[in-house]
Amino acid sequence: MLSSIIILLIISCVLSTMLIKFIIKYAYNHSLFDLHTKRKIHKGDVPRLGGVAFVPVASISFICGSLIFFNKGVIVDDNIKPIIGLVVSVVIMYIFGVLDDIKGLRYRTKFIYQFVVGLVLCLTGFMLNNFNGLLGLFELPYMFGVCITLLLVILSINAFNFIDGIDGLSSSIAILSFIYYSFILYQNCNYLYLLPLSFISVLLPFFYFNFFGNTSRQRKTFMGDTGSTVLGLVLCVLAISISCDPKTTTLHQNSFIVAFAPLLLPYFDVVNVVIYRLLKGRNPFKADDNHFHHKLLRLGLSQHSTLIVELIVFLFITGFSVYLSNYLGINAVIAIMLITWLVVNAFMTRVLEKRSR
Repeated sequence: MLSSIIILLIISCVLSTMLIKFIIKYAYNHSLFDLHTKRKIHKGDVPRLGGVAFVPVASISFICGSLIFFNKGVIVDDNIKPIIGLVVSVVIMYIFGVLDDIKGLRYRTKFIYQFVVGLVLCLTGFMLNNFNGLLGLFELPYMFGVCITLLLVILSINAFNFIDGIDGLSSSIAILSFIYYSFILYQNCNYLYLLPLSFISVLLPFFYFNFFGNTSRQRKTFMGDTGSTVLGLVLCVLAISISCDPKTTTLHQNSFIVAFAPLLLPYFDVVNVVIYRLLKGRNPFKADDNHFHHKLLRLGLSQHSTLIVELIVFLFITGFSVYLSNYLGINAVIAIMLITWLVVNAFMTRVLEKRSR
């Protein structure tokens, strides 16, 4: 079975490479570029539809892998409903993501279909039912669990979209997160470990075109909202699945921290940016250049240096949160990491404001 999965993932990498090349060529022929604004840091015309390749290839890989497991009896009929819900929610997000990248959608419209996606997940079994002590709460009443799940889905989708600001950042964080989740799910003997593996096989070729691609040779692309929102959704589904798995509680001190640790950096970035915009009297949904990666760039770091720093911070937050959960309660862990993040960002903002005077 393992050899079949490996072969399937290799084929997915090849298919992803071919599809991304086709999408880049199509985008150049139809002038579907990421428009350059003063907030953007890229130069030249870059297609923004690279994320269109994610769902078709990852779906083929995941469905074929699931069929292998189904034939082996690993997946039973009780698993079919959540799989259908997962596929439906991803397809909805994918369709609207493509529309957003091509035509542009208002943020109110985005919230509506994100809400629908979250509702589909809840109705098919992907729902957070336990806070494991966060805010003093443990097992959640059904309707409260639905509301929290909807909030987390919308937060995750937008948080991952927010960090997609420099070459390689979203894809590299997603790859590391998927590696983390595949290990945890495999450790839990959960067939869903196929899902992060499927996305890794798609993201590796994309990272090459995004980070190393040459604009002058028409070999570069961005993932666009299609890619970032789908990645945020899938990562949230994996986190919820791990958090609700009894085996996670058996193997780890706090299943909630273990499940959501890779998402803390995107969550913290959203919290910091929204707080800053509100304090300045700005629309919290209007884009600006106050994300963590923007501040690093304004401090003088290159894009490559900024990426390295972000990845180090990501690994620190993820690893240290899980480590601290063995010795401290979940509220203390979240408080320590969030306060540290806000203090560091406030210091960076102050330095940048002094420079601009």
